[in-house]
Amino acid sequence: MKGQYSKPIPEVQPWSEAFWKASKKHELLIQKCSSCQSLIFYPRKSCPNCWSSELGWQKACGRGKVYTFTVVRDMVEAKFIADLPYVLAMVELDESIRMMTRIVECDPQTVRIGMEVEVVFEDITDHHALPLFRPVEESLRLPAREGDPTGKDSEPALFMSAEEYKTILYETGGPNGAVCRITMNRPEKKNSINRRMALELHDAFRRVREDRNVGIVVLSGAGEGTFCSGGDLDVFPSLAEHQAGLNWLAHEGLDVQKAITDCEKVVIAKIDGHCLAGGLELALCCDLLYAKESARMGLTEINMGVLPGWGGTARIVRSMPVFRAREIIYSGRKDYTAREMFEMGFLTRVFKDEEFEAQFEKVVALLALKKPVALRMGKEIMAKSADGGSIDTALAVERNGIQWLTHAPDVQAMMEQFRKNVKG
Repeated sequence: MKGQYSKPIPEVQPWSEAFWKASKKHELLIQKCSSCQSLIFYPRKSCPNCWSSELGWQKACGRGKVYTFTVVRDMVEAKFIADLPYVLAMVELDESIRMMTRIVECDPQTVRIGMEVEVVFEDITDHHALPLFRPVEESLRLPAREGDPTGKDSEPALFMSAEEYKTILYETGGPNGAVCRITMNRPEKKNSINRRMALELHDAFRRVREDRNVGIVVLSGAGEGTFCSGGDLDVFPSLAEHQAGLNWLAHEGLDVQKAITDCEKVVIAKIDGHCLAGGLELALCCDLLYAKESARMGLTEINMGVLPGWGGTARIVRSMPVFRAREIIYSGRKDYTAREMFEMGFLTRVFKDEEFEAQFEKVVALLALKKPVALRMGKEIMAKSADGGSIDTALAVERNGIQWLTHAPDVQAMMEQFRKNVKG
């Protein structure tokens, strides 16, 4: 095993301990009820058929067939992204019981219902091994790398290093490292988004999500006069092919949007220049939007006979009054002033050019003093309420969130000190 396993570890219970001990020896066990002779999987305290607690173990042959499966291609936790695409399957063992597992050592496109498979074990820690399944037919198998039955490195790097970024800058600082600054860094191209930048933004926002010290993320553009001018025109010829165009929207585009909105930090857009098309769509994914008075904004896609496809058409009507949002989409203007956008309900605040840097940094410094976990909880509660669902559900989330925060160790320590002061 290389390095430390970073994904979830099986939680061993008294009734499943024998199963995991056998798995570490690369043996697959299934439970057997001594009373009704039923075979059982997953391990349980009592038989689901007769409720007897007289359960023993039987060694399985380790072979079976794919009963059903799905190929997972996106929308997973950050720790699993390096495994994509992967196959989740229900395998029916020769003993006629079914178990959820992964199919490995093969191209996901070759997996079929009824395909014969056999068990193989992935050692993940000194005490755990996962039972996975691979095709019985050797011609369907991909070569596995040494020590890894999945055919992939067992511990791939989750994120790029900051030095590997070519189109963005990534740095942390501020009080206790509470502020992360992600800067789109293609000033010669007006910080337009190419495939490399999409990849790096996706990586950076997933990476900062894992940093517990960070509570604030500042998204900005390098150079003078441009936050982001939208998609790089060099990408557009490749989008003429239907599948490539769909992938730019549903893969790169959706991945970047989700990485920003799901990063659980307070994301602040620092708009100190032109914010157009895809650039404005990135801003729509942020929590707070501060703009320099001279900034110019707009969604220009309709001028080419298309619509904003990185969330702009869908998100803008949730971010400002709908009648004003429609004008921005329909007009295709690129010269809305920051003051106009503020008055239409789009921005958080607008600062005069000569005051912008000082005023913006004052906001960042203020928010950086707050506990990251409290900022995160506030973001989650407000997002639930803004979804437009039941107010009772949102209020319940609020109550539970406050209770959770109240019982955090550092808050309890502060409250205990307060109680001592009151008694004194």
